[in-house]
Amino acid sequence: MGSIDPMVGGLRTYVRSVVETLGMRGDSSYIQSEPLSLYLAVDGHLPGYPHRDVALLWDERCGWAGALETGCGEDLIVVSYLGDDPLPPPEVVASYTASLLRGDSPGQRTPPDFPAAEVRRGLRLRARSAGLAAGIPEQAGSSAPAAPLVPQQATRGSAPPRPTPMGRAS
Repeated sequence: MGSIDPMVGGLRTYVRSVVETLGMRGDSSYIQSEPLSLYLAVDGHLPGYPHRDVALLWDERCGWAGALETGCGEDLIVVSYLGDDPLPPPEVVASYTASLLRGDSPGQRTPPDFPAAEVRRGLRLRARSAGLAAGIPEQAGSSAPAAPLVPQQATRGSAPPRPTPMGRAS
């Protein structure tokens, strides 16, 4: 399996907690190491968009965002950003997701701009904590390829689509 980049490991640890809090399995998810981001399919639809699947996106600059799937291979449409914290507690992400699916307008319309260096530091700390808790030493350095959160499970797409903010053409 080789070594895992500590930031990717930290993101996997964090997302597992989010997935568990959402009551999901995470088998429709994808983590990408460069740029550091993830895609997580969500069961349900937004009111007014009954034929569009919903996804949660996360990246080191904008944190969490709720998005609508579009046609095959097209960019996702971001409907809102959670904002405030790039790595909020899983319960906050779950509450945000539930609010989206109810048709509320949680979060913010404009993307935040978190300092990537601080976000990466937080993810390294999560990886170190998870490694110590599991009795596995932290492994430094390789740039891990993009990988699903739960290996060898089907995902909706082969790579996370690029998000497009609602109301903007891509």
